[in-house]
Amino acid sequence: MGMLRDIGGLSALTARLLARFWPQLLLAATLGYIARVLLLEAAVGVGLKVPLGGMVTLSLVVLVKLLVVIAMFAILRPGLSALAALRGAAPGTGVTKTERLSNRLLVITSAAILPFFAYYAAWGFLGDTVREYSRLALDRVALGERLQIFELLRSRSLVAAILACWLVRWLAKRANGRLQSPWLRFVIVAADASWIFIGLYALDRWKDDFIGWIGAGAFLDMVKAGIVGFSMEAHAAAAGTAVEFQEPGLAAQAQELFFYALLPLVWLVMAAIVYGYDLSAKPVAAPPPPARATTLRKWLADFAAHFLGGYRTRYRPVWACLRTVLGAGLGTLLAFVVLYRATGWLPAWAWYGATRHLGPYDLETWQRIGDVLAVVIGSPTELDGGILFAPVRIALLAAMLEYAVSRSGEPGGAQAYGNRAISRESAASQSGQVTG
Repeated sequence: MGMLRDIGGLSALTARLLARFWPQLLLAATLGYIARVLLLEAAVGVGLKVPLGGMVTLSLVVLVKLLVVIAMFAILRPGLSALAALRGAAPGTGVTKTERLSNRLLVITSAAILPFFAYYAAWGFLGDTVREYSRLALDRVALGERLQIFELLRSRSLVAAILACWLVRWLAKRANGRLQSPWLRFVIVAADASWIFIGLYALDRWKDDFIGWIGAGAFLDMVKAGIVGFSMEAHAAAAGTAVEFQEPGLAAQAQELFFYALLPLVWLVMAAIVYGYDLSAKPVAAPPPPARATTLRKWLADFAAHFLGGYRTRYRPVWACLRTVLGAGLGTLLAFVVLYRATGWLPAWAWYGATRHLGPYDLETWQRIGDVLAVVIGSPTELDGGILFAPVRIALLAAMLEYAVSRSGEPGGAQAYGNRAISRESAASQSGQVTG
């Protein structure tokens, strides 16, 4: 009964958020789709002339997806009263509201960019983006001409491209320290997106090159195929049932269930990163200036502190939000996983209903209909929700955090729980600044 109550509460809160912010969410999703299409076309055009420029522009396609997600969370922010009770007061520094909003957006983006790109690569979306990029480039190249968009994929070129992105980031960060311009902060975020995108793609390429270099790729595939075939034959012979009708083992089912439930939790962490900064009552202090590098060891230490120290301290406010969510209990998390997966079932049923009720047409007509439906409800192979169901998923994530905060204790307990978490994070942040 408790899980059913959580499902009802999360559903009701999600419905209220959608009823209040549906037009804004739909507008953000539509603008994000248009921006991604335009940037992808621009990446192809630039990549045919300058391969490095094409990869940098392609990284902006993924960055736009992250910005749209963060913008949707920001749109829902006024409707989250429990999180508002935990929010620290904004410091009165004399900045305008527009500057404060842009600063918050860029700070959250810089914190979420690394885990978002890691998720994007782990679930195979990075390869999908590169394949779409190469497919569009092939359509523009005449028959018999050489495709040069991946000319930089040699090891030395990839390292040079990553170092170039680091150099741009370093120059923009130094200039921003003097000018404090939002455009320079955006350049820093874009440079982060570029080097992470190129770096993840480089790791994938180097992995394949390493396997080919040791000459064990084909051998391992042959051994694996032989082992799998032998085990399937032995299992079928023992059970007396055809292999194709064999049920997967308990370990295989548990592994599939784990990864099936992992994706909603990964997105919940992304939401905690976005809203976790609202739980930070005090701004993070600026790091101390680097010492004069008189030896190579000191120079390397200053380099690591300058470039990597920020990534370590960015995620401290997130733990307060995650602790509050985990305090809601296992039943609430299970209810959230079920509802999150239901948002993926909705586009699937929409596709099924479209194929049943739109009537039989020729292949060319169905391709045109499918292109429109893919924009509205998502691709039938990915089921990402499109511009219609993606806001539902974001509203559910925000509702989960709001519901968890409101359920983290007795009346007023949520605020006390959050304040305790905030005080712990503030103390950890201050001690980190003293010892770091």
